[in-house]
Amino acid sequence: MSAENNGTNPIQWGYSLENHAEIMQPCLEARGTETLLEIGSFAGELTESLLEWGTPKGVRISTVEPLPPEELRGVVSRHPELTLIEDTGVGALDGLDGLPDTIIIDGDHNYFTLTGELDKIAEMSGDGPLPLLMFHDVCWPHERRDTYYAPDRVPESERQPLGHNCTIAPGNPGLSDGGLPFEWAAAHEGGPKNGVLTAIEDFMERRGGLRLAVIPVFFGFGVLWEESAPYADAVHASIAPYDRNPVMERAEANRVALLVRTHQDAQTIREQNQRIAQYEELLGRMLQSSALGIAERISKVRQKGNPIFTRQEIQDTLDGK
Repeated sequence: MSAENNGTNPIQWGYSLENHAEIMQPCLEARGTETLLEIGSFAGELTESLLEWGTPKGVRISTVEPLPPEELRGVVSRHPELTLIEDTGVGALDGLDGLPDTIIIDGDHNYFTLTGELDKIAEMSGDGPLPLLMFHDVCWPHERRDTYYAPDRVPESERQPLGHNCTIAPGNPGLSDGGLPFEWAAAHEGGPKNGVLTAIEDFMERRGGLRLAVIPVFFGFGVLWEESAPYADAVHASIAPYDRNPVMERAEANRVALLVRTHQDAQTIREQNQRIAQYEELLGRMLQSSALGIAERISKVRQKGNPIFTRQEIQDTLDGK
C-alpha cells in the first residue's frame, strides 16, 4: 500500500498489526518460533515484516486470507517462500497436517468466528500444548463489540443484532451519530458472546492454565500462552513492560478520540458540501427561470432602482466572486 494509505500511517486508522512489530518480534524470539501461521493478513503489511524478520532465521511462514487483495498478492510474488492459503481461519486450520508453534489471529472480529478458530486449535492440539497465540483488536472497538466482514458466514442465531453502514464512538454502547464507520457492527457493545476479548476470556476459562497479556495501543495486541510452557517465563519477560501499561492506555484513548473526531469532522464537511451543491444547483435553475427576471424587474421598480437582488449577484455568487 502507499505510504499515504497504509495501516501504520499515523494520520490514518493505524489498523495494521504491523504497528506492534517491535514488541511482537522479541516475543516470537522468546518463544523460539520456527513455524508461524497468520490468520487474516489483508494487504500484507505485517506479513512482509514477518518475512523480513523470519526468513533469515529459517522461520516457515504461512498466511490466510479468503479474498486476497492485490497488495497481498504482490507480497506473495516478492516472497516465494511465503505460503498463501485462500480460506477462512477454520478452513485453513482444517487443511493443515499439524499446528505451527505460533499463530497470529487477526481475522473477522467477532465472537463466533474467533471462538471457532480457538476451539479448532485446541482440538488439533489434543493433549499437547497450545501454540503461542497472538491477537489483534483486543481493545476498543472490537474488545466487547462484534463486527463482521460477511455476516452471512455466521449463523443468524450466533450473530448480534446488527447495525449496517453505521458509526460507533467510545463511551457510547449503542450506535453513534458519528465516529468510526463500519459496514456491519453489533448494535450494542457488551454482554455475552460479543467481542474479541470476550471470546479469548471465555476460551481461557474453558481451557485453564493460560495467561494473557494485553498491549493497549493501536486497538490492542494480545499474547496468550500456557503458563506451563518451557518458554513461558521468557515470553512474559519480553511482554511484561507493555502489559496493560497505563501510559499506553491513556495514549490510545487520546488517539482514538482524535481519530473519531476526525471522522466526525469529515462527515460534517461532506454534509455541508452536499448542501452547498444543492444550493448551487437550485440557484443555477433559478437563473434559467424567466420568473426570476420578472421578479428582479419588479424589485427594481419597488426599490426605486435598487433591487433587493439581481441575476448578476446570483451569478457572481455561483462563480465565487
